[in-house]
Parts: sequence; C-alpha cells; structure tokens
Amino acid sequence: MPWQNNSGGGGPWGGGGGGRGSGGGGGQSPWGRPSGSGGGGGGGNRPPPDVEEMVRKGQERLKSMLPGGMGTKGIFLLGAVVVAGWLLTGFYQVEPNEQGVELVFGKLSETRGPGLNYNYPAPIGTVLKPRVTDVNQEQIGFRASGSGTRASSVRDVPAESLMLTGDENIIDIQAAVFWQIGDAGAFLFNIASPQETVRNAAEAAIREVIGKTGFEFARTSGRGSVAAQVQELIQSILDEYKSGIIVSNVQLQKVDPPGSVINAFRDVQAARADAEKVINEANAYSKEITQRAEGQSQQIKQAAEAYKEERTAAATGDAQRFLSIYNEYVNAKDITKRRIYLQTMEEILRNMDKVLIESQDDGAGVLPYLPLDKLTGDRERRVVPRNPNTADGLDTQ
Repeated sequence: MPWQNNSGGGGPWGGGGGGRGSGGGGGQSPWGRPSGSGGGGGGGNRPPPDVEEMVRKGQERLKSMLPGGMGTKGIFLLGAVVVAGWLLTGFYQVEPNEQGVELVFGKLSETRGPGLNYNYPAPIGTVLKPRVTDVNQEQIGFRASGSGTRASSVRDVPAESLMLTGDENIIDIQAAVFWQIGDAGAFLFNIASPQETVRNAAEAAIREVIGKTGFEFARTSGRGSVAAQVQELIQSILDEYKSGIIVSNVQLQKVDPPGSVINAFRDVQAARADAEKVINEANAYSKEITQRAEGQSQQIKQAAEAYKEERTAAATGDAQRFLSIYNEYVNAKDITKRRIYLQTMEEILRNMDKVLIESQDDGAGVLPYLPLDKLTGDRERRVVPRNPNTADGLDTQ
C-alpha cells in the first residue's frame, strides 16, 4: 500500500508528535481532523478512507457472488455481455399502423416502415412511432363534444363560421377536415402544432374558396365543388409547410345564412320561388302556343305541298297522255281521229236517253212490233236512222 498509518511516524502528511489537536501525540489528517480515534475528550487520530481497499473489497464481494470466482478475463467477459445486451436493446418493432422515426443524438436519422428494425440504443438513439393510419378530425366553425355513436353537443364558433361570399353575402359554414400522417419525420419535426396548423390552413382555404363563390351556388348545387376545391387548397398549403400531412376528406356540415337573418332569408327565398313559378308557367304557356302555331303552320305547308305535288303530277300526267295520243295521231291520223271521235261520243252519249238504229243497205227499217217504250221506260224515245252520208253513219239532227 502507498500509505500506512504507523503510530510512530504518522502518515505522509506528518508525524504524530504534538500537533494542533488538543489530544496528546496525535497527527493531523489531510482534512484537518485528528488521525486517531481517541475516546472522550482526548481521542486519537482517525485514518482517511482507503479507496483501493474499498475497490479490492468490492472485487472480492463480486467474486463471492459469482460461482467459482472471477478473474480479470471474467470481468472483461461480463463487460462484453453487458455491452452486447445494451446493443441488443436497439432492436424495435414497428406495427402496421405506425412509422418508425429514428433519432441519433436527437437528430432525425431515418424513417422506417412496419417490421423489425434496428437503431442505436439509448441514450445514443431514440425511436418515435406515431400512428399514421389514424384519421384525425379538425372542426371548423363548430366544436362537438363526444365521439362515435354517443350523443354530442355542438357549439357554434361564429368567428370561424361566418364568411363573405363572392356576391357579398354573409354565409354561415361549418366543415369537418379529416387528415392522416403521410410522412412521420416531416410531421414530427417540421411543424410545432399539427392540429392548429391544419385548422388554420382549413379556415384560410374555406374563406378563399367561398370568397370566389356565389351564395346560392355554395349553398345548393355547388357544395361538392366547394368541398373539393377546399381540400385541394388545404393540401397545397400543408405541402408548402412540408408538414407530412395528407388531407383525406373535407365535409361541409352546414351552409346556411346567419341565424339572425334566416327568417328574412326564407321569406326572400319563398318570394323568389313564387316568381320563378310564375315565370315557368308563362314560359310553358308561351311554348305551348308557339308549338301549336308551328304545328298548324307545318300542317298548312304540308297540305299546300301535297296539293302542289298532286296538281303537278296530274298536269304532268295529262301532258304525257296528250303527247302519247298526239304521237299516235301523227302515226295514223284517220284511225286516231275516228277513235277519238268514238270515245268522245261515247262519253257524251253515255247518259243520254237516245236509241240509235243502224239502217241496212237493203232498206229494212225498224220492226213495227219492237216495244221501244218498254225498253226505255215511260220517257220519250227518238229513233235516229243511220245516215250513210256521214262519216260515222250517224244523223247529225
């Protein structure tokens, strides 16, 4: 040992002869206390703690705890086992609904997917595992207490819900924005308050879209279009922040006029509906009269066209018939003239009460017993003898 507490010569800081202590023959320790342990009023000097002795006793105690004792190699082996166990603590499991964000000395190192992964063990490395599949909701214009199927009370937030439309009307809008974590590393380190960031971006996007949209369009047929534009604008804002957030859906819960003027608004809407009804009825009557007149006009036109076609066809037919007769007449004038004459006379004499008797060359006349009055009824009949001087043998009288 480098130092011994001998009673004769004292320690390395001086002998034990008359020191400053009140006791006799005691030396001083380096801390200014007597090295003895004398009792009563004149106790002896107390020695300082022996560090090496304490280490030696600790080694002996450790050896006694381990079976068979342990030497220097055993200590190194134990240290290696401890270090290996410490390194093994770096393995970690990432669940399917999580992303593993590895930190080394507090700095982002890498983002891991589901499965078994490894990072430097603590305190060198740290792993954060946010749930990326959970759908979060931010409420704009209202706050609802409770969730799921439980009944919840809704509290309006007019500072968020009242907005100005493109046609300078005030509208009351309540919307719900649903979002998820897309990039866990960006989500954890690029934005300080994700929920507040999403809420502020959503409110700004809704105000911008509504400020370009008419009141009636946003309230009725344009709700889907407004929601789609708002979702796209929110995502654009969050992408500029590199927030790692994905906006999955935007739902417009309420799009109404402010509550203080809703009764007057309903009266105006009723008046507009009545006006539109009258206008629609007038337009329907106008269309009915117009269509009826157009139908009659088309009917008259079609009748005129049909008459025109009929007369044209008849005239064409007469002309063709005349031409055909004329051509036949040119080829055989005598025969054609006689045929035309016979046909004409047949047409003329068809309805006349006259009986023609052809005279014979031998001079035979009408039989005296012929009952002519019975053949033609009670009407008067005239017998015209054949005239041989005429071309057709008929008497001209």
